[in-house]
Amino acid sequence: MEFFEDVTTQAVSSDVPQVDQSQIQQGQYDVFSAFSNEAPVQSLSSVVYMSPEQQIRKDKLKIIEEERLAQIREKDQQERLLKQQKQQKGREYLQQFKSQLETDIQQRKVQNKQKQEIWFENKKNHSQYKNSWDQIASNIALKDGEYPGQKDVTKMRQAILNKRIDLTK
Repeated sequence: MEFFEDVTTQAVSSDVPQVDQSQIQQGQYDVFSAFSNEAPVQSLSSVVYMSPEQQIRKDKLKIIEEERLAQIREKDQQERLLKQQKQQKGREYLQQFKSQLETDIQQRKVQNKQKQEIWFENKKNHSQYKNSWDQIASNIALKDGEYPGQKDVTKMRQAILNKRIDLTK
């Protein structure tokens, strides 16, 4: 308690204006009501004197800022349009690629079926020969004068016939 006894209180000077406590409370209630209603708070603004030169400079800066914002908006709009065009071009390319892929797949399916039919036909023809040399002999012209080409293949024909005769003995 000794500490508190040493402290002296000073009297409030009469120069400070006395504020009514109800006015302070009313201002606080107004701020709270404005906040709860999400309405802007009506604050007391002080009037600041601006020279005409300062006002002109402020107006010029405001105009420059508005022009800059307009340029930014225009550039942003152009970028969006360019992006949309690129996306559309990409979609068209993808669609064209998919359709080309589908036609290629269909063509390969048809070609594969044809190749498979030829293979089955060859396999069926192959099974009707007893000896593989019979199949070879059936693929060449064995009679004189049947060969449609211009080169002389008589020696080759004779070699194949001799081999066939050797195997059938």
